[in-house]
Amino acid sequence: MLVVSGKSRLLALTGAAVAVAVAVAVAGCAGDGQSGIPTETPEPPTTAETTAVAATTPHAEPAVVVGEVRGNPAAAPALQSWTNDLVDGDDVVSRCWTIAPERAAAMYADVDAITAAVRQPGQDGQFAVTWSAGGTDVSVLRHEIAAGYACPYVHPTGANPYTGEDAVHSVERFLARAAGKPVNPADTEARYPLACDSRAIWDPYGTGVPGVPPLSTDPDVFTELTSFDAEAATFWAMDDVYAAVTVPVVDAGAARDLEVLVTTGANGYCLGEVS
Repeated sequence: MLVVSGKSRLLALTGAAVAVAVAVAVAGCAGDGQSGIPTETPEPPTTAETTAVAATTPHAEPAVVVGEVRGNPAAAPALQSWTNDLVDGDDVVSRCWTIAPERAAAMYADVDAITAAVRQPGQDGQFAVTWSAGGTDVSVLRHEIAAGYACPYVHPTGANPYTGEDAVHSVERFLARAAGKPVNPADTEARYPLACDSRAIWDPYGTGVPGVPPLSTDPDVFTELTSFDAEAATFWAMDDVYAAVTVPVVDAGAARDLEVLVTTGANGYCLGEVS
């Protein structure tokens, strides 16, 4: 269950832009078209370690042809694989494990709006490739394109694609790795970075003296984490740039509430600091 405070409810449940002000206050990072504390661009995953498993049935003549993207020839084929599965009624939600299942199910419900958008030529932006039509944007991150099967974020045109649910899912993936039970065997920090980039621009408390995000230098901070309760996680916005996710954990044999400070980066929400 995702619990949000008054201010964060607007961000978590309506998709209001947690990271809109980042474009002004913080340098953007290569990834999804939004701004925030940047992350390093991951190495492209191998075919066997993609974000999702492509359908085994070939689609010689797809019912919906994804629009090409000038300057990015790999983008359309990567989204085409996902679109084929969506149109065929296959389970795209379970294949898109980088996105929280409930979020993916909600985003992928309006097949007509999605297919109308993806038929248009895609636009290669600073951080993502986006197809648009009728007030709907279908955006894919660069590591999804590199995987060959692009699980998109679907959102109103011009709106921030991320919600508090996405922040919680990023934290859940980070903790699942630490507990030795990643949401997918391919979900490693080397392939899919969740820690924020190591640039000295991290300042969640507004001190005016930014530093390097602690997790960027020590992403293996939890060596004795045994369990966590993702259902009890809460999300709240600290300001227009930073947010916090609190989740109950058992670490080094002791139960406590862990707070993780996050912002948006190349792969959506990135984790900068824990307490």
